[in-house]
Amino acid sequence: SPFLKPVSERQAPGYKDVVKRPMDLTSLKRNLSKGRIRTMAQFQRDLMLMFQNAVMYNDSDHHVYHMAVEMQREVLEQIQVLSIWLDKRRDLNSLE
Repeated sequence: SPFLKPVSERQAPGYKDVVKRPMDLTSLKRNLSKGRIRTMAQFQRDLMLMFQNAVMYNDSDHHVYHMAVEMQREVLEQIQVLSIWLDKRRDLNSLE
């Protein structure tokens, strides 16, 4: 839930002073639906930006910091699995 909506000043005082390019899942979804994100690389960039913002703003002992690190690790792992699957599929299609 900390990543669902834009961070408010009330939730995180000084956030806008630290984070110059805020990103959240609602904004990411909106950017996808409006065609502002057209490639997997752009999608991955904005997703990683969201996690990096959380790591940059929060202290290393804060639960949101740990959540961001863990989610980033899991997302990168899933992207790697997807990439391998797509490569195999591409290879099989080229044999046909």
